[in-house]
Amino acid sequence: MIEVPLTEDQFAVAGKRLQAYGVNLAGPSGTLSRSGVTARYNYANNLLTIEIIDKPFFMPLSTIESQMRSYIQKGLTELDRPA
Repeated sequence: MIEVPLTEDQFAVAGKRLQAYGVNLAGPSGTLSRSGVTARYNYANNLLTIEIIDKPFFMPLSTIESQMRSYIQKGLTELDRPA
């Protein structure tokens, strides 16, 4: 399970970042799917939680979680840059 503390602004940026990879966060909670991976997500109390519920057998869960965390954190880095 992935847990990332995020402000509302950071959650919005993370959503845009994930959308660039074909993953849509439609609101504060829901299900997302891409390339055979399905996950539930919830954003509440400044915490984004993502739980992988289905994946191809050949893809390690740790790899999927690492990649997802990377997408989110890359977006946060962009938010912190001066305009």
